[in-house]
Order: sequence, then structure tokens, then C-alpha cells
Amino acid sequence: MQINYSVVIRTIGKAGDKYKALLNSIEKLNPSPIEIIVVIPEGYSLPKERIGNGLKEKFIFSKKGMVEQRLRGIEEAKGEYLLICDDDISFDSDFVCKLYEPIQKNMCKMSAGPLLSFFPPRGIRGLYNNISSGAVKTIFNKDKYVHILKSSGWSYNRNINLDKKVYYYTESLPWTCFFAEKKALEDINLREEVVWLDKHGYASLDDQTMFYKAHLKGIETVVVSDAIYEHLDARTSTKGVRDNVTYSKGFNRVVFWHRFIFMQQKNIISKSISLISFCYYMLCTKIYSLLKGIKSKQQRAQNKIFNSGIKDGRRYIKDLEYKSLEKI
Repeated sequence: MQINYSVVIRTIGKAGDKYKALLNSIEKLNPSPIEIIVVIPEGYSLPKERIGNGLKEKFIFSKKGMVEQRLRGIEEAKGEYLLICDDDISFDSDFVCKLYEPIQKNMCKMSAGPLLSFFPPRGIRGLYNNISSGAVKTIFNKDKYVHILKSSGWSYNRNINLDKKVYYYTESLPWTCFFAEKKALEDINLREEVVWLDKHGYASLDDQTMFYKAHLKGIETVVVSDAIYEHLDARTSTKGVRDNVTYSKGFNRVVFWHRFIFMQQKNIISKSISLISFCYYMLCTKIYSLLKGIKSKQQRAQNKIFNSGIKDGRRYIKDLEYKSLEKI
């Protein structure tokens, strides 16, 4: 099978053995990519590890910003299709072929393998997520991987059949690894969202924003159940930026909900339901954070940062910059 595709890797060059495992996986891919683009933000050094098997990386630098870095690689790539990866995953040699199949069948424009570790853990945290509507185990959408809720949270299907090939439509995915038609990525126009996603040093909800915006535009994504990959999780994106992460989780949550959920409702009843759903979710989040903060001074400090992000997000949706974004 011939597939004209590029591999695009986002890294800050510090994933070490995990990055090497990714390079080893790319070496074994059949068919091979036409190019491998490695995107590094300005101010960081090139990774020491190099690919073999007659392949060669093309290193490019981007402005700082998680979304900016990803988009720089997408825009630079020459392939008709793109395999977009973080720097800490590994997969088998037939991985791309499995992801290409539903696109070839015109089922979708983007595809990915299942990443069950992306779902909330069981236990108290999982119970809280269900109660708050932040991440709810699905009851009705058994044919989907993830469905976005009016609260801005999501429902998920943990019962993915990994023993045989099953296609599950999805409205969101982790950015960790996915395969896509380049033209579809251009049509999504995620660059329009960089102005707020990358605004505060950590792009919370960047993956949900891209895939749900695609869904709203009629660009569908499928999860291929037997396209298994391993996420080694180098956790390089959040090191040293905890306050930015916390603030962005508040700010970006407000903007995402308002832009992609509230503003998409067609009448006053559905708008009211989405508003009540979001307020309920935020109330549950605040109560949970307050309880965690009873015994932790550090948690109380993080709660203040999160609340500040929410307040500033509410101000931002009234700002001219936000109002000038393209209508979806």
C-alpha cells in the first residue's frame, strides 16, 4: 500500500529514551513516510537522538506555544496525509495502514488509535468526574469514543473492543497521536484559535478545541480499535508551569464553552440548558477544589489562580479580540 504521508513530531528535546522509542517505531513503519518533521520551540536545543534505517529528520523551530508548535509542523509538511505525534509514543509497523483505512473508505478525514489511559481513573476521582459532568462514563453513546457535553465536559466509552477492528466516531481526542488528511486540518483553521489557546503559557483544551471544531464543521474523526499504540508520557509539557496550567484550565474552559457550545445553540431553551450545565460543572469543580484545599495551603493558592482564570475568561468573551474570531 502506498500512502503519501509526513510524520510531524512536537518535542522540546528532553524526552530521552521515550523519544528514541518513537524514532525506532517510525523506522519500522510500512510504508515509510516521505519526510519526518521535528518541531522545536525557540530557545530549546535539538534532541541528541537521531533516526536510522536510511531516514532523516528535518528540524524546524517555532514560536513558543503548544498550539503554535503543532501548527508550524502541519503547515511545513508536504504529505497529503500527516501522522502527528508527541515525542513519547511507540507503535507497530502497520500502525499507519490501520489509521488510513477509514479515511480511504470515506468514513472520516482524521483517525487515531484508542488511548484508554486518557480516560479518568476509577475510584473517587472518577466518581467526582461523573457527578460533576466533567467526564462521564457513557450510557447512550456506545458507538462513540467521546461525546462533548453541554457542560464543556465529555462522556466516554471505556468498553472499546480491542480484540477486533471496530470504528468509533469521536468528537474529541488527545493530541498525543493521530492521522489526518492535511487539507482537512487546513479547513479546520485551528490557527484562528491560537490567539486565546496559547495566551497564557499552557494551551488547556487545545485537543478538544481542534477535534470538536472539526466535528462542528462536518470533518469527522474515527478511533480504530485495533490501532494500538503506547503512550510513554514524558510529561515535558507541564514541567515548571503549574500556575500557567491551572490558570489556563479556568480561562480556556470559559472560552471553549462559550464559543463552541453556548454560541452554537439555536434557541433560548438550548442556550439556557447549556448555561445551567456549565454553571453546575463549575460549581462542582469549586466545591471539590475547596475540599482539597482544607488541608493544603498549596491547593488553596492554586484555587485562587484557577478562579482568576475563570474571571478573566468571562471578561475575554466580551472583548473585541474574541468577538472578531470567525463564526463557526
